[in-house]
Amino acid sequence: MSKTVAQKTCKDTGIEIPEATENQVLRDRIAVLEAELEGQRVEAERWKLLYLSSRQRLYGKKSEVSQAEHLDLFDEAELENTCDVLEHSEAQVTAQSVRTYTRRANRNRTLTVGPDTPVVEIEHPCATPVCPCGSTMERTGSFSRDAIAVIPATKVVVRHLYPQYRCANCLGDEGENQTITPSTDPSLLKGSICEPSLLSTIVTDKMGYGLPLYRQQQRFASLGVDLSRQAMSGWMMGAAQALAPLKAALERRIGDCALWNMDETSLQVLRVPGEQEARDCFMAVRVGTDGDGKAAVVLFDFLENRTNASIASLIGGFGGVVQSDGLGGYAAAARQGNFTHIGCHVHARRKFADILKVQKSHKLASEAIGLYATFFHHERELIEGRRAETPVGEEEYLVRRRAVLGADLEAIHDWLLAYQKAAIPKTPLLGAINYALGRWEELNRFLDHPYATSSNNTAENAIRPFVLARKGFLFANTPQGARASALYFSLTETCKAMGIDAHRYLTHLFANAGNCQTETDWDAMLPGSADLGDVDDHFAALRGARLDPDRTKPYILRGKRY
Repeated sequence: MSKTVAQKTCKDTGIEIPEATENQVLRDRIAVLEAELEGQRVEAERWKLLYLSSRQRLYGKKSEVSQAEHLDLFDEAELENTCDVLEHSEAQVTAQSVRTYTRRANRNRTLTVGPDTPVVEIEHPCATPVCPCGSTMERTGSFSRDAIAVIPATKVVVRHLYPQYRCANCLGDEGENQTITPSTDPSLLKGSICEPSLLSTIVTDKMGYGLPLYRQQQRFASLGVDLSRQAMSGWMMGAAQALAPLKAALERRIGDCALWNMDETSLQVLRVPGEQEARDCFMAVRVGTDGDGKAAVVLFDFLENRTNASIASLIGGFGGVVQSDGLGGYAAAARQGNFTHIGCHVHARRKFADILKVQKSHKLASEAIGLYATFFHHERELIEGRRAETPVGEEEYLVRRRAVLGADLEAIHDWLLAYQKAAIPKTPLLGAINYALGRWEELNRFLDHPYATSSNNTAENAIRPFVLARKGFLFANTPQGARASALYFSLTETCKAMGIDAHRYLTHLFANAGNCQTETDWDAMLPGSADLGDVDDHFAALRGARLDPDRTKPYILRGKRY
């Protein structure tokens, strides 16, 4: 059969097709192959970024802060010595370059201590010098040099004396006079061999300074005090159970705050009821800010699960403002609760910073970081200006902040929209852009609240001491122990936020909380409300302890187990 149109047989299908359509078929085939190639390229880029990200997580720096700001503890001495050597070398180079005169930098160190620090004078006698002329020199005065000294911790046995009374007219069953000892001990651990100051030291060292109990055991042993970890743990648990009403008082105080900053971190618990193996639970923190913009309370809570229901239960009926990271549980709780939820711009920026960690030359990520740098710089200037000697009112501050930061946020938003369509699908860049745009409204709600900022750094800074301490104690044995830790972290971090010495406060608390009966009594025991004057008197009495020169046998202290 004659062909009016040139035809060609397709190798794939065996069907004869006109040559007129052959070019179109080839173009379609090329388009399909190019699409497949682009998809493979995108997939390869995605896997490359995942690989680089995993290497960064394993071997890279965990912070965006420069390495000089977070020195490794074991390298501090070497690093300081290296800095001194470099400074000395630089001075030598300067001296060689400028032959006339070189002024050495003032290398004196300054140290500031409180005005309540006692001063002791130590005289250094020496032989009266003889003048080169042969006559004996006369003393005209003295040269003084101040230095700081630390008195090592010492142990003191406190002997409590309680009066006893008897009635001469009443006889007991065995014909002896009746004797009574009125209970006048207001401490939590009545009848225990643990003094309030000792328990305060144990709690402060573990919670405030990250010193686990086994290291404290070693330190007490060096002082000649054989304290077991079991005994210290038992005292802490017993006091925490007695302080349950104080946790309710903390809840009442934070409920009166206008702003909550919230965050959470993991905590491994070895023995969870109903579980055969250890599993990860969570420790949550709430930082309550009162009307003057200062932190009023830092409250830790133990959570067995980090679910939407647990987050909603933690917030409860709070009707103020809650600021958090991008965890979905907060947004879900806000849709059903009475509070206003604010996001965190630092977390949005961190998505772009993570890209730069693995691709330092990523142009678009660098542009986003630059826009955020301008935004944070202007916000910092506004905050510092508000804290000046002549602070502005809330309404004036809100108007000024919207005018300044609104322009920066608009520039960031326009940039995100411009590159959302141009970004390669399934890449970290598009993920970072979608993260910010998807939460843009809640990220900018801080503009309507004078004491809120663009970041949730307040909560992250508050939970950092727990994270550092966790590196020491690693886990909690039971949920009860985790809840006790949450209470003690709440007290120590609240003291830090309010500028109160945690050791003095806890000593007062353990010594006097045994007499608390009503909510008013417990409210008066909160940090900032308790009168710590008795602590100074107690410490003065302890410093007045004297050795018994005639005693040769050790003391045997007996009391309640916990």
